[in-house]
Amino acid sequence: MFKKNSYTVIEDLYLSSPAVEEVKWTESFFDREGYELNAIEKEFYASNKIPILIEERQTRRVPDDALKVQLQHWYSEIDSHPNLLIDHAHILHRLAYKGEALEQIKEKAKEYPHLWRMVHMKPKYGADFAVDWVDEDQAVEIFHFELDARNSEEFLLNLNKLEKFIDSTDWENKAKELLSKKNEWKHLNEYDQAIYKAEMFGFNKIGIKYFEDDYLNKPYLFSYLKVID
Repeated sequence: MFKKNSYTVIEDLYLSSPAVEEVKWTESFFDREGYELNAIEKEFYASNKIPILIEERQTRRVPDDALKVQLQHWYSEIDSHPNLLIDHAHILHRLAYKGEALEQIKEKAKEYPHLWRMVHMKPKYGADFAVDWVDEDQAVEIFHFELDARNSEEFLLNLNKLEKFIDSTDWENKAKELLSKKNEWKHLNEYDQAIYKAEMFGFNKIGIKYFEDDYLNKPYLFSYLKVID
């Protein structure tokens, strides 16, 4: 039903080359927990020639054309299904800075203090996957996980487990099972729904490390890491 696409996992999450084009150093937007890039970050990604798709995405917090997200399309649909669809399936990187790039930002931070966040940021990897069921009576998020990691070894290990889960799941039958039991979970809050779905799909048993103490988490399905302390 779903096809895994080819992708690249960058081992070194630090950019070293300084920005060479005109930089809007006054840009104050900074995504502290996600992967959305501001205008300054985009210039550093460009000067370091990151070999990964960078595409426009809309965000709630800034104008549509104000930023981009570094992502790769992880899975796509092999054939169109009348009810099941992938809302999104992404591999993401959020890069930090070292060497000349870091020194350039440090120097500019003396004039623009908001840049100290970029000086001290911690890079990360992300995997994001969401499947929906739609028909004339309902639109339901069947399954959705977002999992972050700090190093490539851990991330690749997670991806291997996640891909085995995605590839081995009978998505149509599992979706129908979930919908048939809607009265059991619809009234639950988001945290309890996460536990319910993880247990129904067996996701809680695939051995993914997630960060239970982070305030941004939902059990099993969501594990976000901030890029600043």
